[in-house]
Amino acid sequence: MNKRKKFRELMQQEGIIVAPGAPDAITARIIEKAGFDVCYMGGNAAVASFLGLPDIGLATFSDMIGHARNIADCINIPLFCDADTGYGNVNNVIRTVQQFEKAGVVGIHLEDQVTPKKCGAMDGLKLISIEESAEKIRAAVSARTDPDFMIIARTDARVPLGLDDAIKRVQAYEKAGADMVYIEMLQSKEEVERLVSSVNVPVFFDSLETTIEFSPSNDELEELGVKMVIYPMSAILYTANVLAQFMNDLKKNGSTESYRSKMLALHDYEKLLGIDDQIAHQKSFGSK
Repeated sequence: MNKRKKFRELMQQEGIIVAPGAPDAITARIIEKAGFDVCYMGGNAAVASFLGLPDIGLATFSDMIGHARNIADCINIPLFCDADTGYGNVNNVIRTVQQFEKAGVVGIHLEDQVTPKKCGAMDGLKLISIEESAEKIRAAVSARTDPDFMIIARTDARVPLGLDDAIKRVQAYEKAGADMVYIEMLQSKEEVERLVSSVNVPVFFDSLETTIEFSPSNDELEELGVKMVIYPMSAILYTANVLAQFMNDLKKNGSTESYRSKMLALHDYEKLLGIDDQIAHQKSFGSK
């Protein structure tokens, strides 16, 4: 089944959609193998993965499209992507939608920060006007050639401007045609409930374990009326911590012996990467 139709069907089914974040393609494969129905490529983790730099607008449009294409190509489940601000004005947004469609992803979210943007958890965020951002959402909706391609509108207004302003913004984005809305950095159960009751489109939630005390479970979010939750930073934060400990121990002890039982076996690693399919292709066409 077409991945976008599959995602649209998931949207119509009961229950919350859970999409762990994949900073790279091998993580996406692991997410799929674990049984998740949807994968997410977040900007912060992706930029860390291929540039090793903070999420402050340093990655280019081409960087993000190429990375998304590689991840989408290696998995059979839908991939949803962070498209930052659309990389400029309405003309940039139109091209952003067109290119993410061609990259094989099922949808993107666009945010209302100025360009270049910052990670939503950082201080000093600056936003464009509601009117300008709504125009960008309208442009995004009109630019898609596949009606199943999802446009999610995100606002980063909660921290700098407050919840009231953030809700006004997503309501405007809903009117502009967004398929789903998303307020970054919601800080309580009551705020989630208020968002859900304030719009007529599905609500998207960003689970950031390390930035705020409010960290509800998937079941709790479903009870609050949230339709989709992403875990954009979880995998890369965990991996970075484990690798830092591993490398420090290797430097200190001169051996990986104490970690070998925790390592993936080489055959299992190759299988995860699809070696069996590659061998089958070679045999089908007479190669040894």
